[in-house]
Amino acid sequence: MLGPVREDVATPVRNDVATASLVAITGDAPAAVLLVHLSERAVVHVNSVARQLAPDAVLPLPVDAWSDAARLLDLDGAELSGTGHPLSRVARSEPVGGQAVSAEARSDLGGRREPLWVVALPMADAPMLDDHALVVFLPLRDSRAARAAVDAATEQAALRDRAVLATGLSFTVADARDPELPLVWVNPAFTATTGYSFEEAVGRNCRFLQGPASDPVAGQRMRAALTAGEAVTVTVLNYRKDGLAFWNQVAMSPIFGPDGALTHYVGIQTDVSGRVAADRARDEALDAERVARRRAEEHRARLDLLAEATHRLSGTLDVVECRRRLLELVVPQLADWAVVLSPDEEGQVGQVTALRARTQEDERSDAYLEALQRSARGGPLQDLRQRFLDVSGELGLASVLVVPLPGRRGADDLMVLLRTADGPEHTEDDLGIAVDLGRRAGLLLDNARLYEEQHHIATALQRSLLPDLRPVPGVQLAARYHAGQDGNDVGGDFYEVIDVPGDGIAVVIGDVAGHDVYAAAAMGHLKGLLRACAWDRTLDSPAAVLTRVDELIAALGMTTMATVSYARLLPDGPAGWVLEHSSAGHLPLLVRHEDGTVRYLPDASGIPLGVAPALPRETLTVRLPAGSLLLGYTDGLVERRGEVLSVGLDRLAGVVATAPHDAEALCDHLLAELGDSHDDIALLAVRL
Repeated sequence: MLGPVREDVATPVRNDVATASLVAITGDAPAAVLLVHLSERAVVHVNSVARQLAPDAVLPLPVDAWSDAARLLDLDGAELSGTGHPLSRVARSEPVGGQAVSAEARSDLGGRREPLWVVALPMADAPMLDDHALVVFLPLRDSRAARAAVDAATEQAALRDRAVLATGLSFTVADARDPELPLVWVNPAFTATTGYSFEEAVGRNCRFLQGPASDPVAGQRMRAALTAGEAVTVTVLNYRKDGLAFWNQVAMSPIFGPDGALTHYVGIQTDVSGRVAADRARDEALDAERVARRRAEEHRARLDLLAEATHRLSGTLDVVECRRRLLELVVPQLADWAVVLSPDEEGQVGQVTALRARTQEDERSDAYLEALQRSARGGPLQDLRQRFLDVSGELGLASVLVVPLPGRRGADDLMVLLRTADGPEHTEDDLGIAVDLGRRAGLLLDNARLYEEQHHIATALQRSLLPDLRPVPGVQLAARYHAGQDGNDVGGDFYEVIDVPGDGIAVVIGDVAGHDVYAAAAMGHLKGLLRACAWDRTLDSPAAVLTRVDELIAALGMTTMATVSYARLLPDGPAGWVLEHSSAGHLPLLVRHEDGTVRYLPDASGIPLGVAPALPRETLTVRLPAGSLLLGYTDGLVERRGEVLSVGLDRLAGVVATAPHDAEALCDHLLAELGDSHDDIALLAVRL
C-alpha cells in the first residue's frame, strides 16, 4: 500500500452492476491501446500490447484491416457486423461506451480466445489529436465479469448503467515528445473523478493531482518508467480539486507511431479507494490477528513455563534440588544469570545458589557473583534488594529483576534474574512471568522445607523408638527398619529385645496399625507396656504377657490395635535353647537350621491386641539346636498387592534358605531381595 490514507478519502457511489463490471475490468492486467485517425479511418498509433494482438500489422493500417489482423470476433466467436464493429463505429466518430469482443490469444492477455471490453472515445479539442479517437481494449478477467459486461452493453440494459460503465474509467493522453509530458486530452470521466475540467487539466503534468500525503516513491517509480518509455501501473494517493483524497490506480501505456517513435502516453485511471480501504481493513485485520496469535502464543508459553515449573519443582522434596531446578527453568528463558539467595535462621543470607548460561561463563559473571555474595553479608535478606540493584548497575548489566519467593511462614528466598548488556532487557511480560513463578516456587520451596523439618523430626523419633541391640552372650542379634516406597520414615513396625528375669531374653516383633507419627507414638506406648509386663515375674508365659498387655490397653483407654509375636528364649545347656512363643495375630516366626533347612514355627496365633482382651491366648514351646537362626518380620517383607499371602511366605523361605549365615548379612540380603514393598519392614534376626 502506497502512502498513508487520509480520513477524508472520497468514495464514489455507483450502480451495483456497473461497479461489479468496473472491478472486473480494471486491475493490473495489460490493456491494448490504439489511436485511430478518424478522417483516414486508420490505426496510426498502438502500444506494445496492441502490437501483440496484431503482430503482422504495419501502421498506418485501415481499421478494418487491423481488426482482421487482430481476428476480432464477438464473444460467441461470430463475425462482427459492419455496423456493430467497434472500430467501424469509432471510425464514424461514434463513441463506444462499452462493447464486448474477443481476440485470438497471441498476447500477454492470456490463452485461447480472450473476452475484451472495448471503450472508444473521440478526442475532440485535443491539441494535434482532435481528429483522433482513443480505443482501449480491456481484459475481462473471469466469466462472470464478461457476462456482466455483455449485459451492461446490451440494448436491453438501462442507458444509465451503460453510461456509468463507459464513463467510470478516466482516460488521459500525454505528449511524450515534451519532457514535461503535458496532458493533451482527458475524457469526461477524468473531470468527474478529479473535479478538474478539460481546460484546467490539459497542458499540465498529471502530478498536479498529488498532494501532501502522496507517496514520493510511487511518483519516482512512474517517472522512471516513463523516462524509459515503458508501461507502468501504480496506485497512488491523489487529490480532487475540492481537496478530498482518493486512491488512483494509474496504468500508463506508451504509444508508438508508424516509424516506431514514442509519441504519446495513454493513461487509464481508476478510483480504487474502496479496494484500497478493503485491503487496508484486511491488512489491519491480519495485523490484529498476528498480534493476537503472538500474544496467545506468548500466553501459552507462559502457562507452559508455569506448568513445567509446577511439575518439576513439585517432583522433589529436597530444598537444594528444588532451588537448582528453579534456576534451570529461568536460565536462559528469563535470564542470562540467575541467583537464589536463601535466609538462615537469623534472617541473614545463609546460602547462595547460582546458575549462568553456558555462553555467559566469563569473568564478569564470576565478578558479579563475588560482588553479590559480598553485598549479601551482614544484613537481613529482605533489606538487600537495592544493594543488589546497585551492584548490577556497577557491572553494566542490561536489566535486573529481584523477585521474592514468598512462603507461608515468611522465610522468603530471593531470586535475582540478570540480563547482560549484549542481550535484550526484561519486558513487562518477563516481570509478570517471574512474579507468578516466584509465588509458585516460594510455596513449593516452603513445602520442601516443611518436609525436611518433618523428616528430621520423624527420623529422630524413629531412632528413639527403635532400640540399640546390646550384646547377649551366646546370641548374635541383628535388626533393620526399612521405610516403604510411600516415603514415610516413621510407622508402627517395631522390634524389641528384652532382658527378662533369669537367664533368658525376650524377642518381640510387631506392627501397630497405621503408617504415620501417630502409629509411631502408639508403638512407643505399646513397647513400654511390653517391657513392663515382660519383667512381671507373675506372668510366667508369653501368652500371659500378651494377655496382660491387652488388658492394659483396654484399661488405659488406648485405641491402639497391633499384631505382635512375643517369644522367650531360655538356654538349654550345650545342646541348644528352649523357645516359648505366642502370637497376637502376627505372621509366624521362621527358623533356619544349621543345615540350611527352613521352617515356620507352629501356629500360635491369636487375635490382635486392642480387639478382645478377654479371649484366651496360647503358648507353644519348641527346642532349637545351637546354630539355628530365628527370624521375626513384618508384613511388608512378604505381602504384595494382588498376591495371596502364601506366595509371599514361600518366597521368603526360599530367600532365607540361600541367605548368608551371619545375622547382619542375612538382614541386608533380605532387604536387597525383598525390600521393594510399599509398606514398612521391620526385621529381627537371632542366631543362637
